[in-house]
Amino acid sequence: MDRFQWFENIVIPGETEILGQGSVKLYDGNKKTVFETGYLTLSSHRLRWKDDINPNTDMSLNLSKIVLVEKESATWTKSAKIIAHLSAILEEDKKPGPVKFSPFNYVKFSFRGGGDKEFFNALSDAIAKKAWEDPSAAYPKGKQYRAGIVGIERQIRDRNEATGETISEAFEDLKNLMKMAKEMVNLSKSVSQKLREKQSDVTEDETIQFKSYLLSLGISDPVTKSEYGSGNTFHVELAKQLSEALAKPLQEAGGILSLTEVYCRVNRARGVELISPEDLLNACLMLDKLTLPIKLYKFDSGVMVLRLESYDTASEARKVGEILQEKESLTADELSILTKATLVIAKERLLFLEKEGIACRDDSIEGLRFYPNRFLTEAA
Repeated sequence: MDRFQWFENIVIPGETEILGQGSVKLYDGNKKTVFETGYLTLSSHRLRWKDDINPNTDMSLNLSKIVLVEKESATWTKSAKIIAHLSAILEEDKKPGPVKFSPFNYVKFSFRGGGDKEFFNALSDAIAKKAWEDPSAAYPKGKQYRAGIVGIERQIRDRNEATGETISEAFEDLKNLMKMAKEMVNLSKSVSQKLREKQSDVTEDETIQFKSYLLSLGISDPVTKSEYGSGNTFHVELAKQLSEALAKPLQEAGGILSLTEVYCRVNRARGVELISPEDLLNACLMLDKLTLPIKLYKFDSGVMVLRLESYDTASEARKVGEILQEKESLTADELSILTKATLVIAKERLLFLEKEGIACRDDSIEGLRFYPNRFLTEAA
């Protein structure tokens, strides 16, 4: 980050503002910084990052210092990032900035609020054009805004117009999806009925088409509101289907899955017949009443999971405790990798050990780490 300098509000000939994105965090190499949340602006000549909380923290990076940009995809626990590899040559007359020296020749921009794909494409395009070397290569179609209130009003108007166009396109896609979903469900019900009645009038084309739809749906004949309504009956039937569909995934996951993961798995299996988070939660609340083999459980932290009725909390705690003793210390990330559990479940298991007095925590700038409670295993 020693290539950054404090932002100067000066006019650069030919500079054009291209794109802006909020909720962006800065990394110096792989190292976290104090620059947690800010607004990142891309122009034809530089990147500008301004802190949302402290407006005095305002810095910029010349695009001429960037030699390569890469994307880092998002995961369940980490936001998508753009990695900017910087020139190793430092200017002798470099202007003051937030960092005097850094051992890294790259920085990362973490996009917590999305927008990483659009920003990456725009940044790559700006670096390729090198408008700072050739003003004619800048953005002739880019909109120049006057300073002051008039300029701000025009920017807001243009952004609203762009947002309106995006929303209109999204609704058009949604209408097409709903139309296709209705046709697919009707066909699946028709062929299912024929197969159940063992009639011989199922054509080969219908059979092939039906099989292809089943591959995309994952769950044949999913429970829908059009069949059972939107009340209690729908949630009861959905709960029964959840119990059947999640039995094998729960066994493979060690008997427990977070509700977030359940939601993604179920909707992926249902294909186009998606359910809302509220419907999933209401169906899960029915599991105990229906005495099904999976149950809804809520940790002290508020995290909700589904787990098999046969899930043994004490046995699982012993296994994690043994791993903790062997490794001498663990973070949720490390336990997640060792046990192949999600990060949320791994953290809850460590918190459970702490609650039972088996583990102690060390919450430092490097993150939350757990250690064995030696008061239980070693004499005073």
